[in-house]
Amino acid sequence: MSRTKVNLNDVARQKTPKSVVALVVALTCFFPGCSTPVYWTDNPVLLYLPGAGRRSDPIPGYVKPSERIKLIREKGKKGAKATSEEKDMLLVQLVQEYEKATSPHVKRATLEAIGRISVNYANPAAEKIFQEALEDDDMALNLSAARALASYATEGAIANDNKEQRKLAISLLAARYRALPFSIAAGSEEDNSRRKDVRTAILRALGEFKEDDSPELLETLEFAITGEKLDDGALEATACESLGKITGQKYGVDGEKWVQYIAYQRGEESEKPEEASFFKRVPQLSNETGIVK
Repeated sequence: MSRTKVNLNDVARQKTPKSVVALVVALTCFFPGCSTPVYWTDNPVLLYLPGAGRRSDPIPGYVKPSERIKLIREKGKKGAKATSEEKDMLLVQLVQEYEKATSPHVKRATLEAIGRISVNYANPAAEKIFQEALEDDDMALNLSAARALASYATEGAIANDNKEQRKLAISLLAARYRALPFSIAAGSEEDNSRRKDVRTAILRALGEFKEDDSPELLETLEFAITGEKLDDGALEATACESLGKITGQKYGVDGEKWVQYIAYQRGEESEKPEEASFFKRVPQLSNETGIVK
């Protein structure tokens, strides 16, 4: 009896349908992590879709927001200790970064980085960025811009002899403070809380300037004391604290005396009010309402 030599590979190929082979090949090529993907994409949304390549494969020209924020913060730290020429160069780069950014997180990081660089504020590009950020509908950007302007004033970036720029910075902060609606009915509880945070940051930023920088400085702080206030009195207390820092006067959180002092400075009152005692300067907390007085 003759034996026929059988090739097992041939048998396997005969028994395996071609459609099954094609399916296995397709799944292999489209499986995430395949070394030879069928297609490539520049869209970061498709990065983790089957066939888009390994998850570790970089996208040409694309930097993740977290990496961009890290690089931006490094520029801010570097700029704080850099020479004047390097500061100017870094400022231009940060302004360009802000203008092209679509992520609010990247924009906020850029504003904070600009605030850390002690360059002369007399830079039209920087002025434009701060104004845009303060007028933006995103109140988180308002908050970052206010803090950045405070950094400029605190670190001496707005030089004492640069009165026009200091005056402009005060004007930007004051305009935004007045533009935000006070009425609680103007929005949701979350929006009201954000507006209060922005106003508080603006009042603190104003406290970094000098009394003779602009008449608008004391006018805005007076407005915060006498205008429509939230029930907890936090804005009034913050305005009083900033006035104390600016003027060196000791009226604590006594809003009435601060209003009298401002009127005295304008020549509307003949006598300067007496400074409050230590206990009256310390904020008092009502046990019944929990409101600062």
